[in-house]
Amino acid sequence: MSKRQLPPGAAARFLFSLFIALSVLFLPAFFPGGTALASEAPRRVFDEAGLFDEGETGELESAIAEFRENWPSSDLAILTVDDAEGKTAAEYADDFYDSREIGSGSQSSGALLSIDMDNREIWLSTLGETAGVLTDSRVEQVLDDAYGPVSEGNYAKGALAAISRIEAYMKAGVPAGQYSSEGEAKTYQARKRSLEWYEIAFALAVSSAAAGAVCLTTANRYKMKEESRQSLNYRMAYRGSSEFHFSKNKANLIGRTVARHVIAGSGMAGPGGSHRGPGNRTTVHRSSSGRMHGGGGRKF
Repeated sequence: MSKRQLPPGAAARFLFSLFIALSVLFLPAFFPGGTALASEAPRRVFDEAGLFDEGETGELESAIAEFRENWPSSDLAILTVDDAEGKTAAEYADDFYDSREIGSGSQSSGALLSIDMDNREIWLSTLGETAGVLTDSRVEQVLDDAYGPVSEGNYAKGALAAISRIEAYMKAGVPAGQYSSEGEAKTYQARKRSLEWYEIAFALAVSSAAAGAVCLTTANRYKMKEESRQSLNYRMAYRGSSEFHFSKNKANLIGRTVARHVIAGSGMAGPGGSHRGPGNRTTVHRSSSGRMHGGGGRKF
């Protein structure tokens, strides 16, 4: 009985097919995501406190991916904190930013919005060119937008509001006269947007009392006073002279020099004569890694 001969090259083709099949089966175990790994966007929502559901996480990741596509030189991330490990909101956010290598370009430019449930504080950490765009006044506005929803427990809505505001400032670019100044990490106070009924009632009462007092004082001051003469048959009231006399005086400013002086303000002139006022300042502070982060926070 003769042995059956395999066609030429059949063994090589069999081994190659076996290799491809094994690669498809076992490659994902070593490289999650397989060949799509290189094209997938990096994770940018770090929900340590479990504040977002799956749908909210996906929405935030999509918004950040769009942001990163529009501004490749700037990064953006969202962090929720359950345990700050004894650190302040600023320290934890800055350290997280540095340790997770968030940021783009040589300056690691970007922003990290942290919702810190341990410190009960929203913190926005910025770095590099993005810190120049997000000045102190702009950081406070980002916190304004996020504060309302976050304080009401709608954390995803607050994060999306912050992303939207940051995008608007990225479109606007670095403000004229922007400059950096080293200082302490600052926590801003919440801006009150409405008055309570009792505050309105108190304000009306105070203003009414003040107006009434002014009216009474004025009336008493200019009230016609009655003067009398002693007489057998009557008491006569009389009024003093109330005539006004006007005179015309004309001054001719001929041969005179008028000098104008510019009163220096508290700000400084920036490049090109632009004013370096408080609204153009980015206050930076040094993190534990030595980087100079900008940003600010707000308690909720």
